[in-house]
Amino acid sequence: MKKYCKDIDITDRKFIRESIVECLHGGKSGTQKYGRDDTLRMFREYSHLPIEFLKGIAKNSEYWLFDGIIDTITEGMRQEIISQKYCWKPIWHRHRRENDKIRKLGIQDVKQQLYDYIAVNGLKEVLCKKIGYYQCAALPCRGQKFGKDAIKKWLKNPEMRYAWKGDAHHYYENINTGKLKKLLERYVKNEPLLHLVFALIDSFEKGLEIGSYLSQYLANFYMSFAYHYATEHLSKVRKCRNGTSKRVRLVYHILIYMDDILLIGKSLKDMKMGIRRFRKWVWDELDIEIKKDDEWIDLRTGYIDMMGFCISRKKVIVRGRIFRRYRKVINRIEKTGTITRKQARRAVSLNGWLINSDCRHWRKRNKSDEIIKICKEMISNEEDAVHLAKTKGKYRILAEWNV
Repeated sequence: MKKYCKDIDITDRKFIRESIVECLHGGKSGTQKYGRDDTLRMFREYSHLPIEFLKGIAKNSEYWLFDGIIDTITEGMRQEIISQKYCWKPIWHRHRRENDKIRKLGIQDVKQQLYDYIAVNGLKEVLCKKIGYYQCAALPCRGQKFGKDAIKKWLKNPEMRYAWKGDAHHYYENINTGKLKKLLERYVKNEPLLHLVFALIDSFEKGLEIGSYLSQYLANFYMSFAYHYATEHLSKVRKCRNGTSKRVRLVYHILIYMDDILLIGKSLKDMKMGIRRFRKWVWDELDIEIKKDDEWIDLRTGYIDMMGFCISRKKVIVRGRIFRRYRKVINRIEKTGTITRKQARRAVSLNGWLINSDCRHWRKRNKSDEIIKICKEMISNEEDAVHLAKTKGKYRILAEWNV
């Protein structure tokens, strides 16, 4: 069996420093962490500089002045990795309501987040190799748009008649960390890296923590074994009239978005057989329970509600809940003629669903693209609020001010 990550040295100063800088710059989200209270406290511990002085540097975005402190942090974390005695503050929790669900989020200290980035960058090779092609939640360029385009392409084939959509029950907290560690040991040959990853896993209260940078990658790695089982083993042997036999697939397409599982096939009978096998395998091998309130979809008349999109053979629309939130922001901006920074950030964050769905007529009618353009300019210029003027059906910035 091939082992991965053999050539990764997590004690290398350059490797550690690059991971620290990536984390402080916000990673994929791009949200800077330099001005956060826990980051400034960490800088003070390593530099013994006054907290107000460090706040001033962060406020003026002069991040290059932190380079010397980052070098000191790099050396300190390197010594902790070599001695395998890590130091970070315990995780604390808060609850957040999302629609009808209440999620328990784990809040990590910034130093543990730095270790998360070191661990993920160290595991990158095995993650890229093992995570399935249509697992749309972790790897770059394989997000919601990628999954939506894949489903839309599959539905163009009229032979695809039925879809099944299931959801793992409390997936993060019910992940068997003992089995997860054994799977990592099976595929990763790097003792310092495994020791760090296991220490981070042991710091979680139960299973994996929602909100952890490392958790999302480990959760996809763990689910990848269910993905490969579905793509490689869900088949049956069919005997032909001429006495020969052939292998027939029970399921033709699979897509997983974190813990949401979508299977598409031709025959309802074959799919039900495949789902029974799939449920049994993931429970026996991974201790994952698929919820009983799954959903069967007739693709001739129904649609697949997944990743914020409602996808049918004819068109792609935005999930109603997301569209109403977007419309509320746009209508309020039109009504008041002003945009605050909070409204701008919300509108831009929701705009991705609109531009990747069949909503261009609504966007054109409500001039939402022009408003989004102004919102992006406002965010990039760090303006607190702008006043809009509408002339000849087009929006422009009339004035700027602080609120």
